[in-house]
Amino acid sequence: MCPKFRGNSEDWLDNEKLARKLTSKNKKKSKPEQKEIPFEESNALVIEVFPNQCKVLTDTNEKILCQYRRSVFQTKELKERSPVTVGDRVLINLVSPQSGVIEALSTRKNRLFRQAPDRGKNEIHVLAANIDLLAIVASTQTPDFSPGLVDRFLVAAQHEKIPTILCVNKSDLIHTPETRPWDVYSELKIPILEISAKNGIGIPSLLKQITGKTVVFCGHSGVGKTSLLQKLLEKEIGAIGEVNATTGKGRHTTTGGVVLEGPENSYWIDTPGIREFGLSGLEPHSLTDYFPEFLELGCTQRGCIHINTSECEAIGLTRYQSYVNIYKSL
Repeated sequence: MCPKFRGNSEDWLDNEKLARKLTSKNKKKSKPEQKEIPFEESNALVIEVFPNQCKVLTDTNEKILCQYRRSVFQTKELKERSPVTVGDRVLINLVSPQSGVIEALSTRKNRLFRQAPDRGKNEIHVLAANIDLLAIVASTQTPDFSPGLVDRFLVAAQHEKIPTILCVNKSDLIHTPETRPWDVYSELKIPILEISAKNGIGIPSLLKQITGKTVVFCGHSGVGKTSLLQKLLEKEIGAIGEVNATTGKGRHTTTGGVVLEGPENSYWIDTPGIREFGLSGLEPHSLTDYFPEFLELGCTQRGCIHINTSECEAIGLTRYQSYVNIYKSL
């Protein structure tokens, strides 16, 4: 039986007391760092992660619980909260028909990660690995569209060379032809799908883009990630929460990333609602590389960093404030 989530945060990894306890416990059993193995030597896919163990899908299509030792898989320059994540390919050794031990981690082609909340700058939370496509899920309202979070996801994805689409859910709530705040992303060549998990608008188009791929679905709580995946899979996959009427924000119901099997070898990853997405592993001076509309500006050619100057040509651009906020956070 899988361990139950007992924390009060959106993810057991955000439970500071538990994280410190696990780290302290594992320090006593530190072992030499394990080298990564080639992809072809792995025999299982991590589909859900818990403290000190995870659920895997083996290449023989069996789902079993496996133990892992945190110290064995710790990374080098950036410390990861959990040494394995959903989407990882691993080498396991069975100790019984229902359980096993992870012996090695396969080299990742990419990873989507954020700065670990309430931790130092050198500690990160990896949401998923080996991703073919990032689906940023936002909503037209309840909660309102949040360009700041979308921009942070886009920067993180570009940094890891992960293709991205923007899924604007709850399109059934749009009743006027006014300019949409997500139109700017069309100008940046980001594919946009206006969809509705409630009535099926745009679902066939989305299905074509994600079939046969490993896709991670990310966004704020309440935007409808789980509802959308249930519509795509045509089955119940988890609890769905309502938006808080007082705060206008969603109540998270997914407590950790989980891989769902879709058609034609599709692996779709449902993630907890993100309250904040702190970028890590980036230098402030490189941020303009992730805002392509800034690159052709005359001030950029003169070495402008677009901060605290009235002569900056970027000031009038739609995403300028997002740029400033991210720059200051870095």
